[in-house]
Amino acid sequence: MGILEDLLGGGQRQGDFTDFVNRYEQGHPAEGYSDQEVVERYREVAHAVPADQYAQAAQEALARLSPEERAEFVKMLQERARARSAALPRQVDANPGELGGVLTDLHKTPGRLQDILGGGSAQPQAAGSSPLGGLFASPLAKAALAGITAMIVKRVMQGSGR
Repeated sequence: MGILEDLLGGGQRQGDFTDFVNRYEQGHPAEGYSDQEVVERYREVAHAVPADQYAQAAQEALARLSPEERAEFVKMLQERARARSAALPRQVDANPGELGGVLTDLHKTPGRLQDILGGGSAQPQAAGSSPLGGLFASPLAKAALAGITAMIVKRVMQGSGR
């Protein structure tokens, strides 16, 4: 079944993801890993879980940001959506549950959340590089995706111990 089996099966991949989660939980959520690592890990796990599990992970990740950081993230999300002529699915609130729901709605359309957070950045894209290369002009975008990834991984691996 792919990544979920890897997370449950032990070995190097499980160790790599455990290390990622540990780094996420130390210090600020936007620090401790490269932009590319966050993008790769997010892509590996984000669509491997049902929408309700993604939503819970998003809410938990956003709750780790301060109220001021969440308000700044909402402003950035609105500005980027407006710059891409994309309507957000509903009114965006800085409450972790509401904001997590908005991110989940955006996530349901493959690539949409990633496009709003980083597609079409002002930075030129190098040949062969990820279109998300400019994603983390905002450390809060990095913190949100890293957090969602870490919370999904934690839930999957904790579920295996039951």
